[in-house]
Amino acid sequence: MHLPLRRVLACAATAALAAGGLALTTSPEATAAPAQQLADDFNGDGYRDVVLNLPFHSTSTRHLSGAAMVLYGSASGLSSTHRKLITQNTAGVPGTAESVDWFGHASTTGDFDGDGYADLAVSAPREGYVSGDTTWTDAGQVTLIWGGPDGLTHHGGTTVKLGTPTADRQLVGIDLASGDFNGDGKRDLVVGNGRGGEAGTLLLGPFTRTGSAASRKPLGVATGTPYYAETMLATGDLTGDGVTDLLVSWDTGTLDTTQGIHVLRGGSGGLTDIGVLKDAGGSQINHRESERLAIGDLDRDGRDDVVVPQPFALDHKGEFLVVYGGTNGQDPARKPVHFSQDTPGVPDSNSDVGSDHFGKQVAVGDVNADGYLDVIATSPGENHSNLSDPGKVTVLRGGPGGLTGSGATAFTQNTPGVPGESIRYGGFGSSAKATDVNGDGRADALIGVFTVHPGGADGYTGGLWAFPGSATGTTATGSKAFPPTSLGFADTSMFEVGKSFNR
Repeated sequence: MHLPLRRVLACAATAALAAGGLALTTSPEATAAPAQQLADDFNGDGYRDVVLNLPFHSTSTRHLSGAAMVLYGSASGLSSTHRKLITQNTAGVPGTAESVDWFGHASTTGDFDGDGYADLAVSAPREGYVSGDTTWTDAGQVTLIWGGPDGLTHHGGTTVKLGTPTADRQLVGIDLASGDFNGDGKRDLVVGNGRGGEAGTLLLGPFTRTGSAASRKPLGVATGTPYYAETMLATGDLTGDGVTDLLVSWDTGTLDTTQGIHVLRGGSGGLTDIGVLKDAGGSQINHRESERLAIGDLDRDGRDDVVVPQPFALDHKGEFLVVYGGTNGQDPARKPVHFSQDTPGVPDSNSDVGSDHFGKQVAVGDVNADGYLDVIATSPGENHSNLSDPGKVTVLRGGPGGLTGSGATAFTQNTPGVPGESIRYGGFGSSAKATDVNGDGRADALIGVFTVHPGGADGYTGGLWAFPGSATGTTATGSKAFPPTSLGFADTSMFEVGKSFNR
């Protein structure tokens, strides 16, 4: 049974792709761990890797079974040839691809077994669960796929032991997050629920190769709805104590229902809910419609700050907020700062016609290696070039005075040096991620595109554009396009390549 998620497409591809084998092993490889350990380096070569979540991918016989595609980092950045498609039919991955499992709906990375290599946690929130004569529909499942010197091959995977579901259609794994939430130096995993009233589960590491965590317990955050709430997770150290904190919000599927952003402080006992983020007037900041939070220390005070998308503000022109971290989660002495296309220095303005949805998706990274974090903000509804909704991306610069619109730059698919071209309803900026994939110390901007199909809104193919960081910031020079065909997919596929990335 399909649930009424807005992000489910009316149609999905049935493209068949060959997924290379994984040889299952039951113990870590007897190979020296890499000298430099990164939470998203699956093969230990010192370069960060990227995961494309593809929950709407279909095999030749299984509709919406789902997949995850790994693009490996290198000195030259991402390459369409250095990739790995993983489904539940891939050798070594537990389970079997079934229709509407949504394998690859969410993913997160970290060294969950402590062998020195990053591993991949990937969810299938519509996977069924069977115990004896009882079947739970859409219970959800999370799989750990082990990294090693060959990357996510030849090292196998396991199903995370989450216990018996508490209800049908619980959608366990609707979101995932990882970090060290109790400060013991081990990688932990948080699994978000889509239904049932409880936001999710904290699983403390390390994990065994059979999928058992050291311990597990509920987050203790009630989603406040009897049926459906798509929990969203984000991580950072808001308090500056060196322990990962967790932010929890949820999407009830309607603009009429607004929800707060809960801050769960990490500590030796795990996670503790210490309240919600608040605006300058003391009211909770609302978060909805599945826009993802971004977290980083924007003012270099040793505490992470939260970038909150507000794309429906200002009559759908959009803005984002910067909420400053403090010793108790949010700094009460500092008011959240609003950024929009009317912020001085930001290209364009809110005077044009249409719903730009500026800040629909945001990402944080140091794009020029000056020591200050910058913010990537997308406007997938931006009109330009006599086109409807081709989309635009803006990079705002950080500096000694904090984030500013001064010196901000904007990019479209028509910007000189950018491969491809803008199209009607292209939705350039449907997702965003900042990560250093070429190891030069500068964050690269990865931008999802809703469609690259010439049919525009009839396409939903999706795609990925990658913009390098440079001494002057994000640049079109050397940018790359990854349309579906470059990744081995048919150009008629409709599962949104670049829809979302690992967290």
